[in-house]
Amino acid sequence: MSKKEAENKEEKKVLTKYDLKMQRREEERKKARRDELTGRITGIVVVLALLCLVLSFPIRSYLTINGTYIEVAGEKVSRVEFDYHYNLMKNSYITQNSYYLSMFGIDLSKDPSAQMYNDQLTFQDYFEQMAVNNIAENKALRDQMKAAGFTYDATGEYAKYEEAIRTAASVQGVTEKAYIQQLYGPYATASRVKGFVIENMELGAFYEQVSREKAPTEAEIKAYYEENADSYDSVNYRILTFNAELPTEPTELADPVDETESAEGEEGADGDKAYTPSDAEIEFAMGEARNKADAALGDISTLGDLQENVKKSAVSTQLRDWLFDDTRKEGDSSVIENTASHLYYVVEFVSRYLDQTPTADARIIVLGADSEVTADAVLDEWKSGSATEDSFAELAEKYGSSAEGGLYEGLTAGAMTDELAAWILDSARTEGETAVITGNEETHTDADGTTHTGTTTYVVYYVGTNAPAWSLDIEGILLTERMNAYVEEISQGYEVTNDKGNLNYFKIQEAEKASESGSGESESEEPETSEGSDNAQ
Repeated sequence: MSKKEAENKEEKKVLTKYDLKMQRREEERKKARRDELTGRITGIVVVLALLCLVLSFPIRSYLTINGTYIEVAGEKVSRVEFDYHYNLMKNSYITQNSYYLSMFGIDLSKDPSAQMYNDQLTFQDYFEQMAVNNIAENKALRDQMKAAGFTYDATGEYAKYEEAIRTAASVQGVTEKAYIQQLYGPYATASRVKGFVIENMELGAFYEQVSREKAPTEAEIKAYYEENADSYDSVNYRILTFNAELPTEPTELADPVDETESAEGEEGADGDKAYTPSDAEIEFAMGEARNKADAALGDISTLGDLQENVKKSAVSTQLRDWLFDDTRKEGDSSVIENTASHLYYVVEFVSRYLDQTPTADARIIVLGADSEVTADAVLDEWKSGSATEDSFAELAEKYGSSAEGGLYEGLTAGAMTDELAAWILDSARTEGETAVITGNEETHTDADGTTHTGTTTYVVYYVGTNAPAWSLDIEGILLTERMNAYVEEISQGYEVTNDKGNLNYFKIQEAEKASESGSGESESEEPETSEGSDNAQ
C-alpha cells in the first residue's frame, strides 16, 4: 500500500467511544491550563489595579486639594479655596436669615441641594453663586491692595482667630480639625485655610481704609437728608380715636334674611358665627362716630393724647399725608376717617422737626444665664488690670463678645433692653464709666435636657456720644452705595471659568440665555464661562 493510500485510509478511520473519551479529556486538560493561565494573568491585573487605586489616593487627594476647581481671571482656584468661600457665604446667609428660613420650614442644616432657593436654583446653587462672586471680588480687591502698596500685619488678629477656634471646638466637644471641617468643608485643615483666613483679614483692613477715604462729608449727608426729609423728620401730634359701635345682632337697618336660610344656618355648623352688619348699619354707626369726633375737635388740644418723636413710617397710613404735609403748621386739626377699621381720628398737629438727640457708643460684655463667670467677677478682673478701654476690649474678646472688642456704635433706645438704655443714654453719663446691669431672666436647656433658669447680665464700658441716628443712617446708606460701586468697578473683567462643569448654576444660566435668545438649545455641555460676580456682569 502506498503512503498516499495509507493517509487516505487513516482519514476515513471511524472514531470509537474510547477515542472520543480520550479526546474530551485532552480538551479538558488544555482548557484547565488556559484557565489557570488566564487566572494568573487576571490576578496580576487585579493586583496591579488595586495597587494603582491605592497609589492614586494621595494623587487624587492632591488634585482635589491643589487642582483647578474653577478659574478667576485665569487664576486657578482649588476645591479647598472654593469650599472656604462657599461655607463663609452659606454660614453668613443662615445666620442673617435663620428666623425667616424657619418660618418657611427651610432647614439648611440638611442637604441644601435638595431645597429650592427659587424656581431655578437650589440653595446649593445659590451659595455656590455667592461663593464665586465673593472669590472674584476678593481677587479684584487683592490686586487693588497690592497696587496701592497697602500692608497689614494680621499676626495678632490671626492669633485671636486660632484661640477662638480652639475655644469653639472645646465647647462643641470636637477636635480642632473636625471643627475647621465643619466651618470650611471636608478638605479643610488649619494649614490649608490659613492663607485664605489671613488674606481675608488683610482685605478687611484694606476695605476699611478705602471706606474711610470714601466716607461722605457732612455737606453730602445734609444734602441727602434734604432730598429725603420725610423719611427722617419726626412729628409731635395729639390724637383721639372714635370707634363706630357696630351692632352684634340685627337691627331695623339689617338686610332682609330668608327665613329658610336663617333656620338652616342656626342648625348648621355656622350657627354661632359672628353677626356681619349690613352696609346701612355700618353707615349709621360711622355717622354716630363722626358726630362724636366733630364734637371733640374743639377740645383736641386739651383732651388729645400727645404722641412725640414719631417717624412717618410709624404713623397710621391714614394720617401720614396729613401730618407730613409741607404746609402743615402748629395748631392745625382735622377729623380723618379710617374706613377699613370703622373709626375716626381727631388729630392736632403740634410740630415737625429733625431729631438731633445723639446716639451713644459703648463696649458691652454679655453674660448669659449659663455663663460660668459672673459680671461682677469680670468687672473686678478689669479693675485689677490697667483698667483702660483697650483692656476692656480685650476682656470682651476673652469672654466671646459678638462685636469686635465688644464695641457697639450709634446705640439708640430701640436697639437695647430698657435696662441698658436707661444707663447708657443717661445724659449724666461720662466717658470711661463702667457698670454691671441686670437684664432679663431666660431659660437654658442643656444637651441632656436639664433646664436652668437664670438672668442675662451686662458689663458695660461707656465710650461716649455719637452723631444723631438720622446722620449715621444716611452716612451708612451713602457709604454702602459708594463701596458697592467701587467693588463693581474693580471687578470688571474678572471672568470666572467653569471648564470642568463643577458648578450647576452655570448650566442653568446658559439654558436661560439659550432660551432667551430663541436658540432652543442649551450649550451646558460645553465649557462654561461667566463673569465673576453679578456686579461684573
